[in-house]
Amino acid sequence: MGQILFIAATLATTAIVGVASAQPVTGSFDTGSLGAGSVETDTTLPYAETGWVTNHGDPGNRKLQPGVTPAAEYARWTALEGAATLTTPTLLPNGNIAVTTGKAEGNANLHILDRFGDTVWTSPAWNGKVGVDSAAIMSSPIIDIDGNIYITDADQFWSYTSDGDLRWVLDLPAAPTPNPFAAGSRAINPFITAVFTKDGAVLGTTTFGQVVVADRATGELRAPILQLPGQLAKRHTKTPMSPSMWSDGIMDPAIQDPIFQILLGGIVQSANTPAVDEKTGRVFVAATDTETDKGALYGLDVTPPRGGQPGSVDIAFSTQMGPGSGSSPVLSPDAQLVYTCDDEGLLYAFDTSTGRLVWSAPSNAAAAAVSVDQQGTIYTLTNPGVASAFNTVGEKLWDADLSAVTSAALPVNDVYGAPIVRGNGNPTVVNGAVLIEVFYGYDVPVQGHPVSIPVKSAIVELDPATGVARRDVASATDTTEGLLAVMPDGRMFSTLGSMTSTAVAPLAPMVNANLPEGLEVLRPQGGLDGFLPIR
Repeated sequence: MGQILFIAATLATTAIVGVASAQPVTGSFDTGSLGAGSVETDTTLPYAETGWVTNHGDPGNRKLQPGVTPAAEYARWTALEGAATLTTPTLLPNGNIAVTTGKAEGNANLHILDRFGDTVWTSPAWNGKVGVDSAAIMSSPIIDIDGNIYITDADQFWSYTSDGDLRWVLDLPAAPTPNPFAAGSRAINPFITAVFTKDGAVLGTTTFGQVVVADRATGELRAPILQLPGQLAKRHTKTPMSPSMWSDGIMDPAIQDPIFQILLGGIVQSANTPAVDEKTGRVFVAATDTETDKGALYGLDVTPPRGGQPGSVDIAFSTQMGPGSGSSPVLSPDAQLVYTCDDEGLLYAFDTSTGRLVWSAPSNAAAAAVSVDQQGTIYTLTNPGVASAFNTVGEKLWDADLSAVTSAALPVNDVYGAPIVRGNGNPTVVNGAVLIEVFYGYDVPVQGHPVSIPVKSAIVELDPATGVARRDVASATDTTEGLLAVMPDGRMFSTLGSMTSTAVAPLAPMVNANLPEGLEVLRPQGGLDGFLPIR
């Protein structure tokens, strides 16, 4: 996130990382389809009509791109090496992409890239409150109909034009005092990702539960800040943070503990992207409840200013869930239900009008948002495992079966045994397939406990009817730990969070000595992988 090293693809490239075999291939890009793209929308929300304009794709967080069928082959470029990325890039009307990083002072953290991964412009290198700081790594930029960009960092909300001109900046509410994070950490309070409201404003929920509504044109507040009533979550200690995680400058050391806690729902009140009902304008936020160790789903109604009076944000309902601040809410195709998961893996379906619990189902869902297809089938990232599917009434349809692709990816090892596969990102639904990021590797015994060590990283295509993996669609260059963005023109972007690869890096010399020639533990790299369909 910051000091940028681009390895960009060009139209003349002939040695290109390919699909399942990861061998060089040749082909031609369908350059006519590599523009901004468009999708049909039934919305008055002022998002750009580019098909992927927020962290989870659309205002309902569905991670759905039904007009795209996976290509037989892809060319890959990698950009922003040396900087972890955790939230998805978003698409501007001119076809460029916006993505954030989390590098230390002296570096830029908002990057605009062209379709081949070359830099177009960056925000100024940050210093103090000048420039987008490292906490922007937790926030996807959102894009409005005019191509303007909205992004938060640790303590400010920024808007830029698509050409890089600063439009306005707004100070965010402060994080609690004293600093709840580890000694030496920054006290950060970003939005995970902002949303647009039905009246054309821009809204965000900070990690400490303040709901901020700003004028899209000026950045001025349109309503008093609403403090959600939930309690602060406890520090996450179940999963220890590896001393080597996000090391060697791949992330600003001062935000590593805050980011780790936010990702795992510790300390904060809300660690998710809100969903917005495009017809009613209701905003859905998963956060903590007023009862200790419980989460809640909040339905928020936004009233715009009228007659010289400020607007308001009102809590329409609050429905208790299990522990944690939950996952990002996801709307069903008809927006009658909203889905989320708690930190114990329970999947919930709530009525969007009343907040009433319609059903719940044990799912082993990881702390990540679900995806929904056009028929209402729900897909979850699961841990352990890779993915599961549920129907519209909460009945499990399948657990993913990646046995064949795992055996094809790696051999049985004399020391570590059979290869393993781990889900490493949220599922994304496309035409006739569910795409999910995984890594292949081995479970290595360390002090009596198995540690999953990544050797290969890939995007896998699952059969949506059975959950059986059909093939590796493309190979990634690092562990992903994020979201797979699929554009209407078929381009794909995979965040390289480097969370796993950096955490296990000290074990690499020992493990590499026991791997077959030509195989090694994935090296931490960070950055963003872009995949261009080859026609």
